[in-house]
Formats: sequence, C-alpha cells, structure tokens
Amino acid sequence: MMQKKLFAAGILLLLTFQSCNNSEDLSSPDTRIENNTSDNAARSSSKTLSGYVTSQLSIQSEIKTLLGSEKNVNYSLIQSSLQNITTIEGLGQLYKNANVEHSAELLSLYAEMNSNTEVFIKSNPGFYSNYTEKERLDLLTLEIDAQLGDAVVAAAKENCHAGFVKATKRCMRTFALEASFAVVGGIFTGGLGGAIGGALATTHMVICNSDADTDYHQCVSAGGQP
Repeated sequence: MMQKKLFAAGILLLLTFQSCNNSEDLSSPDTRIENNTSDNAARSSSKTLSGYVTSQLSIQSEIKTLLGSEKNVNYSLIQSSLQNITTIEGLGQLYKNANVEHSAELLSLYAEMNSNTEVFIKSNPGFYSNYTEKERLDLLTLEIDAQLGDAVVAAAKENCHAGFVKATKRCMRTFALEASFAVVGGIFTGGLGGAIGGALATTHMVICNSDADTDYHQCVSAGGQP
C-alpha cells in the first residue's frame, strides 16, 4: 500500500513538471546538468525497451550503492524541500544542506537517466502511436519485473530473509517505474524536471528500503526465520 502511494506521488510530481510552462531555459549553461554519458553503445542500447530498462536499472543500482555509503543524510529535509527547488544548483545545494556527500555523482546519474529516456522516446515513435498510455505502462512494468526477477523472488520460501529480499526488489521496481515514467507519457522533461523526478524517486526508494529493513527486524524479533 505504501509503495502504491509513493508511486502515485512520484507520478503526480513528474506530471506537474511536464505540464508547467518553460519560462526558465533549462538548457542554459547555468541550469544544465553536465551529462557524462558519451558512450555511443550505451546510448544505442536505450533505443529498445529492454535495453532502456537495462540501462536505467544499472544506473539506479549505482544510485542505491552511493546512498548505501551515505551516513547522515537528512531525507526529511529533502522530501519537504523538493517542491521549492527551481534550479539545478538549488537541488545540489539542498543535497549539500541535507549532508549528501555524493550530491555531484547523484546529479550526474540523474542526467544519465534523462539522456536514456530522451534516446528511447526519440527512437520509438511506434511505441506511442501503437499503444495506449496504459498499455505502455503495462509493457514497461512487465519488462522491469522480468529484469528484476520478481517472479523468482515471489516464489521464494516465506521467511524473514525472503520477505526482506522480496520487499527490497519491490522498492527497486517502484524506483524504476517512477524514474522512467516520462517514457510512458512520451514527454521528455529533461533539465530540472527530470532531476527533481529522479530526486523524488530516490527519496522514495530510501524510505521504502528503510521500511523493509524495519519489517525484517520485527519479523526476526517475533520469532521468524532470519
């Protein structure tokens, strides 16, 4: 239930940025996120749905690893302040204020995800003309589930550890869906909108994993199998 609420919140925020006017030039030198993804093979792989999801999940795994090395991040501050951010520099400053040590790396990874999304949208006009938005979301969800191996995890023996693994997989699934939602609508936000969407999805993923960890320890404390 919580994950559905978080996913819905992520969609609403992304749609807000997709529908807002472009009074600010997000491609200007002052607001552009430096994109370090110049590898042609990586960009080419994002032209197919499976390649796109593979690329996004790989980047999201890097984000999760970076966050795992953070020690004193104030996620409450990030979550409560994201709606007030109007520039890329502002997002970077918010991360620094919240004690995020790897803020530059995170912004760069958000830029990579945005680049992959742009490549996919531009390379697949048929994905938008042949399928409804619901069908596109279903296809994206199926591909994410297939690559995360959700079916295998769901079939695991029910114990505390299996439940924890299943929960964290679902956290990554929700993260992947939120971070890739622009693909479903076929509207590339890029710039600040894409960075804010990535930041919100990241915060939700952290909260989700924290809940999974709490549930695991409660399960063990109640006598469940570790």
